[in-house]
Amino acid sequence: MNKPNDEQKFYTFLSTHNPIGPQLWEDIRAIIEVKTIKKKRYLTAEQFDMHFILDGMIIKRIENAREPYEEVVDFVSTNQLIYHIEKMDHSSFEADIDSTVILIRNSKLSKLLEKHPIFLHHLEHFFGEVLLRRSYRGKLINLTARERILKFKEDYPEAYKYCSVNDKSSFLGMTAAYYSSINI
Repeated sequence: MNKPNDEQKFYTFLSTHNPIGPQLWEDIRAIIEVKTIKKKRYLTAEQFDMHFILDGMIIKRIENAREPYEEVVDFVSTNQLIYHIEKMDHSSFEADIDSTVILIRNSKLSKLLEKHPIFLHHLEHFFGEVLLRRSYRGKLINLTARERILKFKEDYPEAYKYCSVNDKSSFLGMTAAYYSSINI
């Protein structure tokens, strides 16, 4: 893990949406925690904490699924955000590949926002992206299985390439056998 390089990636991403002044950046650096999550390990945090994915792929699953790999509800990849509400929606986040993430604790974020209200513009962008992705599966309902797979391949290229057939088929609402039988 190269913390300065990871912090620079985060800074670059944040700066693409709104400018980050030097004092705001120093205060952000003081509250972020860069972490490496190994494949098949779970991402944990307190309610309303956030994880920003610098590198890798995290799978969001609904707990208590009937089958292992059933109920994949999202693939969260590089430059995307996880807002932790697992206790409310009974989910978990598992690294599908080794991943590097930045943890921002809710308590520290609140203090940062008090000092730098302008940072709310960054958060609005993050949360907008989260909401768009959560509604993604609803857009697939009227598509054929082949169309769903093609759309998934286009919109989630990393997940399409790296994730298991079981996870992809669960997310798309079909069995793994049926998913595999469709020639793409």
